[in-house]
Amino acid sequence: MVEASVEMQLARENEALLKRQVDAWARNDLDELLTVYNEDMVYVDIPFSDRPVRGKHAFREYLEDYNAQFVAGTVQVEYANIVASSKAVVGELRVKARYVGEGAPVGGAEISWDVVLIDTIVEGKVSTEHAHFDSMAFTKAIEQHDDGL
Repeated sequence: MVEASVEMQLARENEALLKRQVDAWARNDLDELLTVYNEDMVYVDIPFSDRPVRGKHAFREYLEDYNAQFVAGTVQVEYANIVASSKAVVGELRVKARYVGEGAPVGGAEISWDVVLIDTIVEGKVSTEHAHFDSMAFTKAIEQHDDGL
């Protein structure tokens, strides 16, 4: 009974950790965001799984470049589903933002995409994160804008 109670408590903590993580990312608060990761963390964008990002310093640099693709203050996240255990948390998210990255028209393009984050938690922090998302969502948003949709 005690083990089940501990498992449930850790699962709740990991769910809260994911929400804190996603909220900080959406606000582009990298200092807050990086507090949820272990120093030797590994981040993998599944569409680009051959290029994992290793360590918090490299992850910060990656995020600075990635987040520069969006107009500050336009990132909105809805949670479709969260499943948490004592060792991991999975979040299914719907994200909307104004994209101003490569190929975007002047003023940007509204974009939305689905993402699934799979985080492994070690000692209360994210040790590994795998982000599964539709890498074509950005191309589709630009094409729709170019087509006048």
